[in-house]
Amino acid sequence: MTPPAASITNFQNFKARIGLTHSVLTHGLPYGDDCTSLKTFVPELDRSRTCGVGVIDPAAVTAEDLELMQDAGIRGIWVDLYQYCAMHNVELQNFALRDHAAILKQHCPRWSMAFTHIHPEFWAELTSVVKEIATAGILVVTDHFALLKASSMLPERLQHDPTSQPGFADILSLVPMGGLYVKLSPPYRISDMAPAYSDIRPIVKALVEANPRRVLWGSDWPHYPRMRVKSHEEALKETPFLVVDDEAWLRSLKSWLTNEQWDLVMVKNPSELYGSK
Repeated sequence: MTPPAASITNFQNFKARIGLTHSVLTHGLPYGDDCTSLKTFVPELDRSRTCGVGVIDPAAVTAEDLELMQDAGIRGIWVDLYQYCAMHNVELQNFALRDHAAILKQHCPRWSMAFTHIHPEFWAELTSVVKEIATAGILVVTDHFALLKASSMLPERLQHDPTSQPGFADILSLVPMGGLYVKLSPPYRISDMAPAYSDIRPIVKALVEANPRRVLWGSDWPHYPRMRVKSHEEALKETPFLVVDDEAWLRSLKSWLTNEQWDLVMVKNPSELYGSK
């Protein structure tokens, strides 16, 4: 996929439209571990209100590299499972997570560590390594609702109870003990019921009830289409961003939460994860 440019002005306009005051910019995996753009963009924004999540190569990153990232406002890393050819291999995922955690433990113990994978059924085998990393004091974050699916994207046999899908029970074993943050972003990756995404409610409710202090919202802006295999020619063509009704989705999310839960998901949890370091 070749997306169009998304400028700082576009980002600031998006924040103003949604009503966001603080933000976290995440480095794009197509850039590899070259965080030059992220280290440039974050300082151009209000550093008291914006930080970044970068990507590193544990085999090559130096203490100086990490210090420069810290100075630029980066407060966490995103594990590039593609670098390890691990997207479909849970053993390699475990190795990649331990590899990155070792770097953070040595140099940046207060940074968080995020990752995304597309196999919810892997969570059973990832549970022990996530607990191990969390016990070492490193906060682990998984994006996109942990890629658990809402009813509209599940097989018919699971649609009546999305919490019974593979991986859900394992996620719920990690969230209460504080070992894992789950990011609610974005709804169109796990549901076909735009713009309100009403079928996501059981997932959100289960996560928040398990531990409201380990759930946070993410915009996933700029919105790009679901990944699919493309020909070389297709991949070189610019793919427009999706038009998403972010306001409608946020209204749905707010309606499912108490005022206290909403404040945790939208303000306090991300502030504790990224803002006080």
